[in-house]
Amino acid sequence: MKITLYSQYFNPKISRRLGRKIPVDVARKYTDDKLVEILRQLNVVYDVRDGRYSRVPYEKCKIYNIEANIKKSTLIKIVERRLQ
Repeated sequence: MKITLYSQYFNPKISRRLGRKIPVDVARKYTDDKLVEILRQLNVVYDVRDGRYSRVPYEKCKIYNIEANIKKSTLIKIVERRLQ
């Protein structure tokens, strides 16, 4: 199953309405390097590229294309727990 994660999902500077998926206090601990490390620990196949999230097109972000047998919401919750 292919999953696409945007770094905007974890950006503490934007609101939930604009795409943030985790609480602000956890999002403040987020870095792209931490997400890459979490993906490596989960042993999933992924690639990273630069792009823009459609709800915030004026800001550049990283796009993570992930190949895993897990739901997107579950993966976001795993990332949230490991950032705490």
